[in-house]
Amino acid sequence: MAGSYVALEDEGDGCCVVEENENPMVLYDFRKEDEHLNLEFSQHVIGGVVEPTLDMEFISEDDARNFYNAYAKQTGFSIRVNSYYRSKKDNLIISREFCCSKEGFRRDKHSRKTDSGDDTKRRRARPITREGCKALMTVRKRENGKWYVAKLEKNHNHELVTPAMRHFLRSYKEEDDPKKSLNGTIGSMGVGLNASVNVSPEEYNSFGKLGFAAQNNVNFVRRGRLSNFGVDAQSLLAFVKVMQTSDPAFYYAIQVDDDDRLSSVFWVDTRSRIAYNCFSDVISFDTTYQVNQYKMPFAPFIGVNHHRQSVLFGCALLADETESTFIWLFTTWLEAMSGCQPGLIMTDYDSAISRAVESVFPKSRHRYCKRHILSKMPKEIGHVFSSLPKTFQVEFEKCINNSETPEEFESAWQLLLDKCSLRGNEWLQSLYNDRKLWVSTYARDTFFAGMYSIQPSKSVSSLFDGYVNAGTTLQDLAEQYERALDGRYEKEVRAEFETFYTKPVLKTPLPMEKQAAEVYTRKLFLVFQDEIYESLLLAVKSSLDDGLSKTFEVARFDEEHKVFRVGLNIADQIASCSCKMFEFEGILCRHVIAVFRATNIFLLPQHYILKRWTKNAKEEAKFDILPSVEIHDNSRKGKKQYNLLYQEAIKCAEEGMASDHSFNVALNALREARIKIVSAKKNAINVQKLETASSTHYTDDKTT
Repeated sequence: MAGSYVALEDEGDGCCVVEENENPMVLYDFRKEDEHLNLEFSQHVIGGVVEPTLDMEFISEDDARNFYNAYAKQTGFSIRVNSYYRSKKDNLIISREFCCSKEGFRRDKHSRKTDSGDDTKRRRARPITREGCKALMTVRKRENGKWYVAKLEKNHNHELVTPAMRHFLRSYKEEDDPKKSLNGTIGSMGVGLNASVNVSPEEYNSFGKLGFAAQNNVNFVRRGRLSNFGVDAQSLLAFVKVMQTSDPAFYYAIQVDDDDRLSSVFWVDTRSRIAYNCFSDVISFDTTYQVNQYKMPFAPFIGVNHHRQSVLFGCALLADETESTFIWLFTTWLEAMSGCQPGLIMTDYDSAISRAVESVFPKSRHRYCKRHILSKMPKEIGHVFSSLPKTFQVEFEKCINNSETPEEFESAWQLLLDKCSLRGNEWLQSLYNDRKLWVSTYARDTFFAGMYSIQPSKSVSSLFDGYVNAGTTLQDLAEQYERALDGRYEKEVRAEFETFYTKPVLKTPLPMEKQAAEVYTRKLFLVFQDEIYESLLLAVKSSLDDGLSKTFEVARFDEEHKVFRVGLNIADQIASCSCKMFEFEGILCRHVIAVFRATNIFLLPQHYILKRWTKNAKEEAKFDILPSVEIHDNSRKGKKQYNLLYQEAIKCAEEGMASDHSFNVALNALREARIKIVSAKKNAINVQKLETASSTHYTDDKTT
């Protein structure tokens, strides 16, 4: 049999088969009893990262595969079985090659097409996962039946997956373990959601947000506004208290009335506060949800991340919808966000909210949500609405959405009022007076990050769809809140995985498309790719040239009547288009791309690549989140130092979750570091005391 192993080198005595198996591999269940199982080896597989080495030995081929799969998962790549050899003597497998899933390159295939009537639509090609990676491990069988590593390559030619994304690797199938599932943060802390907890004002004051009188601590909840909700109120307050215990940067605040009665609650967790530091340019404030059992508005602050996904920036349960309540909420939220005002805030069309926004966010642009206005129309117009033509809603939306110039809107609006006899309607007149704050043709100068055009069914408010509904109680809200955030976080991690671990299929040979694929997230690249593709159908005609800048007329070959005008400063590569897509969404439009190509500008100028849409949008984020502890140096330097330490701690936590072994290493290192830091802090205090004593002694001597 030894001869067959020698012959493998020249492929003379063995039969090689390329398997190309990319099906998910299920790790061998080491909990099962197996007389052939190497228990010492299995502990290494489960416990920590053990790197493969040449001549490393395994009892079976399955052990070798499971080991390499576990190593791949902990390192950050996926594997597949690439090829194997069979002995010509007995046809048994005597060699197996496991490789990185990015080995080789995708075979050229014709684009799949689906016919829809007379048009032929191309399905979007699957992302490219093969990059020619050479990493592999080949094992061969010895005469004694054991397997050993005969060939090994550890280096990869691509980025490895971070710990947060590794459960998306195809070769790793995470098994659900009922024993490891948690009933939620509160349950794991020993406080059930149904527990009755008395929360004292001193406990709130420890967070520095509330100023209740000390004598009211015993009956605080019992006498409060939320006392009508019984155990529900106790559970909600227990939730925010426990969340702060497990998440030091978790922020919450309680509003009380003149009689110290609990009325409104606001809270925001660390992930939301960090996300706001990256995406504070556009937020939406929504009061359309209600926990209807108590008629309390559930008001989330929502934004959009670099994958065009909804992200939460905090939420509140409000006692009412008065101006004073909104001012309290906005002021509290702004304090939680370190005083950083949003670039744009979208709200309901409501006078109380408008006055509160003007008072608390003087530096922010304020716009009304078109979706809210349309949903309010039947109620605000009143009984007249039922007598209007069935086409009124369609014509109204066409008026506000399809008018490309203010003149077109004015004409369409007046025509619609006359047609439906609505000139005397006060609500519609109010909408017209505020038209520059919500109508599309006036709003296109404002950056909305794609939030303006989202349809009702796909509104950013859908962040809590499926979690908060008419039957949701306060008792359920805490648990549903965490589930909603975890679900959204998982979707973001999935989008990150697809962005960093796969490559999109390019439609053109243009350098600009390749550049965009390298810098944008996958979602934004696909949006930009469509603009590039559509730009190929445009004709560009120069209409004006004053030496410093040029003006071009751009139109589709089959729509010559619909012309867009693009102005271009060639020296500075600055362009402006009448469609204003870049100002509105932060993505360069097809009209400017066509002009760039016509003027030999083949790469996107850097000033047209918004960082908030790029892969590294969250790098160097400002973690200006001060905990509820005293910081002696509250200067800019002190905050900068705190942010740096905070980021390093987060990195340790992420890397520490890669395996049980790395968790223990990270935990021990952090504990050891804390001991050293405390020691250094004590030494610094002692030195300061000695210096102070010495200075005092010198002053006394001089006085004497």
